[in-house]
Amino acid sequence: MTRRKKNSLWAIAGLAVVSLAVLVSSPSSIRASAIADDLKSTIDNVIKVVTDPAYKGDKGKRRQKLRDIITPMFNYHEMGKRALGKKDWVERTQDEQKQFIDLFGKLLENSYASKIESYQDEEIVYGDEIVKGKYAMVKTKIVRKDDTINVDYKLINGGADWRVYDFVIEDVSMIRNYHSQFSKIIRKDSFQALIDKMSKKVGDLEKGGPDGDEL
Repeated sequence: MTRRKKNSLWAIAGLAVVSLAVLVSSPSSIRASAIADDLKSTIDNVIKVVTDPAYKGDKGKRRQKLRDIITPMFNYHEMGKRALGKKDWVERTQDEQKQFIDLFGKLLENSYASKIESYQDEEIVYGDEIVKGKYAMVKTKIVRKDDTINVDYKLINGGADWRVYDFVIEDVSMIRNYHSQFSKIIRKDSFQALIDKMSKKVGDLEKGGPDGDEL
């Protein structure tokens, strides 16, 4: 896959978050499942913020509101562990693990808040839902003017609720995308170099810099 193609896929990852809100709340959707019900309240609030004119004039306020809403949807701990990889995860101290998860959460919060703002009322087709124990996957298609994009949502039940731990967009996993980057940086430089790059990326995003997923 070319870098341009990969970047275009991840540019719609935020749209993927919003698209689930549309398919859950759409009158034409199949009856919402228990998993969709668990997410519905949070996702409805995302839609309200993205489409509310009152937030369009205040980017900082909108971004903060989106982060506040998005955070409960994601299992950042599960995402972070998988993105770092088992080997590198177990080699970290508890303090390093916490530092990484906190930073990874901020990276995703800022990145996806930016992407979600591109929501354009795309049509969503709701597909199959697969549940296996504490894991679930919801399949959807985002139908746009010029193309159709397959988006699979992977969720995990931590005991109290279902939370997203990965997106698979056109057969490309968000977690694998990050894992590939993180592993290369650690192997080439060090874990601390990865932390430094992530910190810089978060800072750039908070200042309104490019929202691409490349560190």
